[in-house]
Amino acid sequence: MSKETFKENLIKTVNELIKNKTEIITLKFLIKPIEEKNKKMNSTDDYLRLWLFSDRNIKGRVLSLDQVIDLFSGHSPLFPIWINVSIKEIQECYIIFELETSLRFRKPSLLQNQETGHPPFKAINNNL
Repeated sequence: MSKETFKENLIKTVNELIKNKTEIITLKFLIKPIEEKNKKMNSTDDYLRLWLFSDRNIKGRVLSLDQVIDLFSGHSPLFPIWINVSIKEIQECYIIFELETSLRFRKPSLLQNQETGHPPFKAINNNL
């Protein structure tokens, strides 16, 4: 998967969640890494977890679309095996999305949420 495909897939997922909110100007993102119990991580997963998801990179930071794409695409072709996208906050001129992400990184053929048409993303509607 290329950086461009990853970006297109994230935008498709965001559009699923905001289809009736066309006046929104800016998209912002919070990243929330999720530790999966009883799932094996390899050394690459550990390296990427410590490097990508360090407190310096994500803790308390609201990221732009381009920052999110750059962060997740830095080790292409490896991407998180799944990313759940939900709306965290809606304001007049922006929406903040929460990206709950797996800490396991795999090649595109092994990513989950293939059925959505935009793996590894899945839109989680929380009725905001």
